[in-house]
Amino acid sequence: MSLEDTLRDDPERIASILDHTNVDPTATEAAVRTLCEEVLEYGFCSAVVVPYHAPLASELLDGDANVVAVIGFPYGIQNSAAKRSEVEALRGHVDEFDMVMNRTAFANGDRESVVDDVEAVKEAVGAKTLKCIIESPALTRPEIRRAAALVEEGGADFVKTAVGYDGPTDAAEIRAIREATGPDTQIKASGGISTFEEALEMVAAGATRIGASSSVEIYESTQ
Repeated sequence: MSLEDTLRDDPERIASILDHTNVDPTATEAAVRTLCEEVLEYGFCSAVVVPYHAPLASELLDGDANVVAVIGFPYGIQNSAAKRSEVEALRGHVDEFDMVMNRTAFANGDRESVVDDVEAVKEAVGAKTLKCIIESPALTRPEIRRAAALVEEGGADFVKTAVGYDGPTDAAEIRAIREATGPDTQIKASGGISTFEEALEMVAAGATRIGASSSVEIYESTQ
């Protein structure tokens, strides 16, 4: 049974693919505690936080859900050594890393630098999961396909759509990523997803993970 069919048959299972997110730069410890409490209460896959809050999230979740930290956030313009340093400082607290592609290198057609950047971060991540954000709402469909192919070439486990600063993700972006990548590369849809139906649309297009600050609303819209 496909993931889409599974979710149509049992909508509450959406919780298992939701990365519950708070990457607000002004997020407080109290807000992160609430985030993690909701992850545990609803059975979400992960809590996604900025690096500063990763140790706290790790302590609160205590292995019962994944901790995800964003790397090179939000524009990906840091050099690879800086991104690697972020990863190395966090490995003891973090299960998955959501890095941002070097958007400046991509905009300048520097394909080699884009791939090398992902490869460098993947080497630091090791056996843990690496997702790479291409900020698809800011790209044309051909650009999405090119970016996704480069991220896959660099060794990322997931192509992730967006940090959410350039507008919401739509299903056409997911389909463009799927067209450019092989079956072993997964897709995380994020950016403006706030209902079960919207999440299901992304899954139908090829996403296997959903990132959202509205995870509770998504789950409760299945009721």
